[in-house]
Amino acid sequence: MKQEVTVPEVGESVSSGVLAAWLKQSGDKVTEGEDLFELETDKATLNVPAPASGVLETTVEADAEVEVGQSVGSIDTSAAG
Repeated sequence: MKQEVTVPEVGESVSSGVLAAWLKQSGDKVTEGEDLFELETDKATLNVPAPASGVLETTVEADAEVEVGQSVGSIDTSAAG
């Protein structure tokens, strides 16, 4: 099963940001809660954690403009073990 990785809501007035850097790459095994990418907004820079454990597949490149709620990748949870 695939779990979408989305840009989180980070504040009332923030609707977009920049996916500054991936901390994990496509094909990497990740653990739920492990930092996946850095999100830069006009108000803050934050690390976004994995919503599940499994194998990461990224669909958005680093330095891309992203919207809150946008999917930037997925985690194949069937590969968690």
